[in-house]
Amino acid sequence: MAGATQGGARGPGEMEEEQAESHTVAQEFLNWFLRRHVYPEQREHRRREQECQQVQALVRRIMARVHQWNTLLFTGEAILVGCQAQDLHVRAESSSSDYDFLAPIQYNTSVILLGTLYSAPCTELHFLPSWLSLRSGVPVYRWENKLVVDYNKVTLRKILDEKAVDFGRKDLGLDLTEEDIKEINGRQKDLWTGGIDPFLVARKFHEFVENALAEEGSSPAPGISNIRLSDFAKCSAVQLSLEVDGQAVSIDLVPTIRNKVDMSMDWPRQDLRWLSDWWDQEQGTERIKPTWNIMEIYKTGADLVAKNLYWRLSYSLAETRLLRDIDLDGAGWRREALQLLKQINMEKWVPRYGKVLTSYHLKMVLFWASDLNPETKNWATVLDALGTLLKVLEFSLEKKQLPSYFLPSMNFFDWHRSEEENSLKNRVLEVLRLEVRLMRCSPEQYLQLSYDLATPQGPGPFIQRARELDEFRRKHQKLFEEFKNLKEEKQPGQGAASIFFAQHRHLGSCLQLDILCQGF
Repeated sequence: MAGATQGGARGPGEMEEEQAESHTVAQEFLNWFLRRHVYPEQREHRRREQECQQVQALVRRIMARVHQWNTLLFTGEAILVGCQAQDLHVRAESSSSDYDFLAPIQYNTSVILLGTLYSAPCTELHFLPSWLSLRSGVPVYRWENKLVVDYNKVTLRKILDEKAVDFGRKDLGLDLTEEDIKEINGRQKDLWTGGIDPFLVARKFHEFVENALAEEGSSPAPGISNIRLSDFAKCSAVQLSLEVDGQAVSIDLVPTIRNKVDMSMDWPRQDLRWLSDWWDQEQGTERIKPTWNIMEIYKTGADLVAKNLYWRLSYSLAETRLLRDIDLDGAGWRREALQLLKQINMEKWVPRYGKVLTSYHLKMVLFWASDLNPETKNWATVLDALGTLLKVLEFSLEKKQLPSYFLPSMNFFDWHRSEEENSLKNRVLEVLRLEVRLMRCSPEQYLQLSYDLATPQGPGPFIQRARELDEFRRKHQKLFEEFKNLKEEKQPGQGAASIFFAQHRHLGSCLQLDILCQGF
């Protein structure tokens, strides 16, 4: 019997030792993979630091000239945001560098969020009034990430204040005189002629940047060459392409209204029951608070950026602050796990299936995973951290729902395209789910298979899932190629007709920048 026991089934202790050894081997492999395939080489890291300094110096010179030409509207500042500010580089990005800057403008009125619209407004009410009488705040609604001015409250505010209407008394009505009607009509006209129009601000900014680049070209800085400015008529944005020491670089500059929005309306979520499927703890388990300081995130606030004909909410600075605090518990592997997924997506998934999953989406996955699984044990090693991210990512792909972390009602996987195009994208989401499921089964074997480092040995669940993925790929390969050939999605109001009407809706005095600046 003793001999049978020794040569038969293993005891619990032996199984635990084997699992621990397997975990250690996988952990060592992931650490090697990060060094060998994910982290930029030291030489590349130094090159990027120098490049970033040159780009920031160029942008400072451009913004200084813009400020000189219009001191009332443009502050002359430029704030670096996005990947370059968050130090999340991976090797797949070595061929080019993208820089995003906020260009703050002067706006002295606060914005008061009254609520959310769940369908497109019937009229374009997205100018922000600049009247001094609105010191208490411009009443607006949010439609997705766009701001829509509450037209009636803006036009009636002064009249209501003057009449001192007591809304608590039922016997007191609101009687508008003929003069009141004229006043309302006048204020409606002022809204269109004196409001801060995001399209017009962006266009004037584009003109000033173009002039600044002409001066820059007369005495270019060492290492900077081939600077080109985007055609505003085609993309209604300020985008630069250039070379820094022979390396391709792109720069996006976006006019921004800073510190005028209270972000407490939508974040953080006080009720997370709608995310209960993501949080797999037992019912009644007390949630642990995330690592970041919520009050500091509040102080960072939300900004308004002029993009595609609207003022849109931007949380880029809050995201940077959150990423800075995300490993304060000492676990320290959240960012590394995100970088690993980012590398896989850029190097393997995007070339094979098209750009459905982006680096920004993966950052949202990290925020949600950290919020819903704040316990240190979930992030103690890169293997643990990667598993936690993959769990949330697989669920998101399965449900075809990835909410914005700061605006949870926005779903990044919700596509407003034709039925046929939506069907194509859903196929890509499904194959990505199968990729993530396979990676969750064994990150080590998945990476070895993807990078031809080793051939997985079967049988086992990994081999079975790999076969299912391969079969799905072969069955839908033509659909994946068709999807990759689709043109990039346009945002609402971004079409040629919308831009044409935007260019012509302010003929006359509103086209002059001094009209834009009145009331500051």
